[in-house]
Amino acid sequence: MARMARTPVHPRSSSIVAAFTYLLLVLFRDAITTAAASPKAPASTNGCIAAERDALLSFKAGITRDPKKRLSSWLGENCCQWSGVRCSNRTGHVIILNLSNTYLYYDDPHYYKCAHVDFPLYGYISSSLVSLRQLKRLDLSGNVLGESMPEFLGSFQSLTHLNLARMGFYGRVPHQLGNLSNLQFLDITSEIYDHPPMHTADISWLARLPSLKYLDMSYVNLSSVVDWVRPVNMLSRLEVLRLTGCWIMSSSSTGLTNLTSLETLDLSENTLFGTVIPNWVWSMKTVKMLNLASCQLSGSFPDGLGNLTLLEGLNLGGDSYHGSNSFEGTLPSTLNNTCNLRVLYLNENLIGVEIKDLMDKLPSCTWNKLEELDLSYNDITGNLDWLGSQTSLTSLYLSWNKFSGHLPLLIREMANLTTLILHNNNISGVISNQHLSGLESLERIIMSYNPLKVVLDESWSPPFGLFDVYFASCQLGPEFPVWIKSLNNCYSIDVSSSGIKDELPNWFWNLVSDVANVNISHNQIRGKLPDSFQGMSTEKLILASNQLTGRLPSLQENLYYLDISRNLLSGPLPFHFGGANLGKLILFSNHINGSIPQSLCKMHNLGALDLADNFLVGELPHCLPTELKPSTGGSFIHSTSLNIHILLLSKNQLSGEFPMLLQSCQSITILDLAWNKYSGKLPEWIGEKLPSIVILLSGLISSLVISQVVLPNLIICGIWI
Repeated sequence: MARMARTPVHPRSSSIVAAFTYLLLVLFRDAITTAAASPKAPASTNGCIAAERDALLSFKAGITRDPKKRLSSWLGENCCQWSGVRCSNRTGHVIILNLSNTYLYYDDPHYYKCAHVDFPLYGYISSSLVSLRQLKRLDLSGNVLGESMPEFLGSFQSLTHLNLARMGFYGRVPHQLGNLSNLQFLDITSEIYDHPPMHTADISWLARLPSLKYLDMSYVNLSSVVDWVRPVNMLSRLEVLRLTGCWIMSSSSTGLTNLTSLETLDLSENTLFGTVIPNWVWSMKTVKMLNLASCQLSGSFPDGLGNLTLLEGLNLGGDSYHGSNSFEGTLPSTLNNTCNLRVLYLNENLIGVEIKDLMDKLPSCTWNKLEELDLSYNDITGNLDWLGSQTSLTSLYLSWNKFSGHLPLLIREMANLTTLILHNNNISGVISNQHLSGLESLERIIMSYNPLKVVLDESWSPPFGLFDVYFASCQLGPEFPVWIKSLNNCYSIDVSSSGIKDELPNWFWNLVSDVANVNISHNQIRGKLPDSFQGMSTEKLILASNQLTGRLPSLQENLYYLDISRNLLSGPLPFHFGGANLGKLILFSNHINGSIPQSLCKMHNLGALDLADNFLVGELPHCLPTELKPSTGGSFIHSTSLNIHILLLSKNQLSGEFPMLLQSCQSITILDLAWNKYSGKLPEWIGEKLPSIVILLSGLISSLVISQVVLPNLIICGIWI
């Protein structure tokens, strides 16, 4: 099951979109494939049409990068056997070209399970594809194939399925798409954060797609469209409409009343309604999935919800990135007839009632059907005793409320539960083996920041496959929890600030080598770092504020974030002290000595480096131009620049003049060189080379030198001499 509104900066699952979109995609795929492939007949002479094979090879020639070698099978004469290509058994014509790239959001609950998520194809879409005159289905979603959507895509007269979602296109949506009169499925979702979204001021061409059943134009900028309702309202066969984040500012008073087959309506992340949902929404009685999240709605929950008796999924929530709604009070009593409700998201509103009052408004006929419930980020009070009656739940989000009392033992009856997120409440008492014994489907448990004590037997092994385990600021210590040893398939483990006062067990480093995110900070853990971090698949490792000793080992390539600050590390930094992917390295308040290695010049993805309060000596390395020419992910870094934004080196014994290395750090915004042994003047080139710097904590700077430096955003603390 998946969330109705994706929340890219939110730690919770976006589950309603994925599940229901997947279900709809399967249904449309099967329908289209059935129509496309006639009953079995002898294959064509050479396995495929020669002209169509040439067209596919021309397309392949336009692919400049294929990281996963997905087109490696495109060899030989029989193109019908090539990966992603399907031909008609009767005619031999290519009818399906599916080169979609797997695209999962990082907050998707299945993201961390996919070790082999495909990488996109790079290049451009060759116009030779127009030769595929019998093509029924074209899916290139998730790839990076040019800057703008080609106009020739409107030439595929037989096309019934077109998916160009998340391809990084920008510019105008071509009106030629209106020529695809047989189209049943159209997805041109424009969400790639590295590019401005696509836009259009005219969507009248939609009216020329009378067979359309599925339309997703999410994140296409429609703010200049005068009346978006009129052309959409002419799509009388439409079953799914998704216009998330389209900058729609207002809607017609008549609404989408002509869409009598509509089952999914997603207008989330728009402000088209003002603060009140118009009545025409409640007249759409065929709607099963309604998503109005992050629409800046307010007031009481509307009574009209009771008119949607077929409703299976309702999202009136929000998130910190896209905005929220501000509904108050409890649910309306008119919900008595919504017996099919399976998914309910009311997160990030202003609900300040007791949980019993809220749950009593849900008809009892839904209690054995409700699968996903999100009430997080409200002010709901009460205990959790009601959970025993919600045995059909698969996902439960109750974080950031005012729940209190103990976690009931009846929670073990929730055998279908995969996600349990209760952090930042006031839930007390003990979590024991008994609470977790029946949760055989559990994948994510996030209980952080509750006054809970976790007491699990040393021999306890979870009867489920956990991927996320968060018990930050719960009481787990003083002994290091032995049960953590069984979490060898985990993605994230957080037991920070959990009262552990113990020696790091020998098995710990073997465990975390297979875990992506590990946080054991703010405890009193003793132990020594391993001789090497090589071979570990860890991406984020936080060991701060403990009593760890030893030298910093060389880091493996996967590591992106490392924090071992406020420990007892000693010795020099290793010559190769950072991997190519390292983005943040935080080592302040240790006993590290020696100089900063020259390999810093090769850490091209490093954005933050904090080595303050150590015993470092000498000068910063001077980077040669040959060390500053990386190219990653298809984008090029300037030949004379590093990507460091934050550089904190105070309270060391660094010396020399103002570091020349900083000429290569043109993205730097925060610099702290205080309490070192630098001498000389603040150089005039700082104004040219560091245009973005907003704070400079550099010790002693004379007023004469300051007046020679032109930096409009500069804030200088101290005097440089």
